[in-house]
Amino acid sequence: MDYQRILPCRELKDYISYFWVGTWDVNLPANEMYYVVANSLVEISFAFEGNQREDDLLFTVVQGQTHRPQQFKVDGFYHVIGVCLHSFAIPRLFNISATELYLGFLTLETFLGQAGRELTEKMALAATTAKRIAILTDFFKSLVRKRQREDQLITQAVRVIKDEGGSTRINELAQEFCLSEKQFKRRFKASTGFNPKLFNRVVRFESVIKTNPDWNNLTEAAHNNGYFDQSHLNHDFKTFTGFSPTDFYKLST
Repeated sequence: MDYQRILPCRELKDYISYFWVGTWDVNLPANEMYYVVANSLVEISFAFEGNQREDDLLFTVVQGQTHRPQQFKVDGFYHVIGVCLHSFAIPRLFNISATELYLGFLTLETFLGQAGRELTEKMALAATTAKRIAILTDFFKSLVRKRQREDQLITQAVRVIKDEGGSTRINELAQEFCLSEKQFKRRFKASTGFNPKLFNRVVRFESVIKTNPDWNNLTEAAHNNGYFDQSHLNHDFKTFTGFSPTDFYKLST
């Protein structure tokens, strides 16, 4: 698979983590399963039959933040364009609690109604990846200008957890923000859809995925990312992906 990440413009960096594009070899069998693994982000994806101008847009997916691995049967596809949103951006952009998307898997039209249909049509008619990224950028810029609410404290807390790679002590973080653990948990869940300890754990798992090229074996990966030992890392891999580490990395080959 040819995979690339594209960073958002300055105006959207507090809402969007990155755009991504994945393309598979058309000489191989088409992907007919959509794999979901633990993810602290909300993804909106557009799956195409191929990466040529005339290729059809087959389906759209809004995948909520989750700690559960899942698999969904879909129409075969070779090309996907996606945008990954910070979960705390959901109430700011869509004026709903982030918990409404937690564990969710639905079409863009189901999520956004007429606006979802219009965005899907624009993406289907665009001729290139660059134009599709531009369409998504314009769409989210329009939402930013209409944003309704945000919890700056929780936004900051999420950044701390992300910066520390999921090794944050949640009770200490709550104290730092002068909140009881109960208050912190309630506000964190309303903004992100996650219990803060589970979010911390998912971010730590994501850190392992991101640093994959930097470690030589799983024991090193575990120690470098705050796990007590490799067995705890293996347990999180199974919980968050449905696969052992070895089987998980075979999926990308």
